[in-house]
Amino acid sequence: MRTLMLAILVAATPMAAFAQAPSALDLPLSIDLARAAIDACAAKGAAVSASVVDGKGNPLVVLRAPASPKPPVAAPRKAATAVQFDAPGSVMEPREKADPAFAALIKAEPERLNPHGGSLPLHKDGRLVGGLAVADTSHETADACAREALARFASQVN
Repeated sequence: MRTLMLAILVAATPMAAFAQAPSALDLPLSIDLARAAIDACAAKGAAVSASVVDGKGNPLVVLRAPASPKPPVAAPRKAATAVQFDAPGSVMEPREKADPAFAALIKAEPERLNPHGGSLPLHKDGRLVGGLAVADTSHETADACAREALARFASQVN
């Protein structure tokens, strides 16, 4: 009898209820954000890598300018950190130096987290949907490039 009731409930449930909600960050927007960050830094004379991650900190896009001096490792970590703490790297970097408990959280996951300048959380309709980060240049330049890229898409994410 329970199996029959469960089958009836499942059959009566609209299929839309089982569908996953679409990501607030689609791939074209993610690519555009990363590309805009790389272009912003190129205009400043810096060859960088950039990454956009989803609301769980998983990479959607990782781009690297051919002349970037390093493999694109730091950008996805910085973006994931912006998501995990819903804060820009420019805020987290000094916090890591001043707050031993926060520093311990970062130190516990060095392969995933990097709280340095150049990363920004991304919000849509007041909800955290992902992160953008720039790496392989000074933290100040990376931060400026990420903010410039985000400003270009302020109507879609903020």
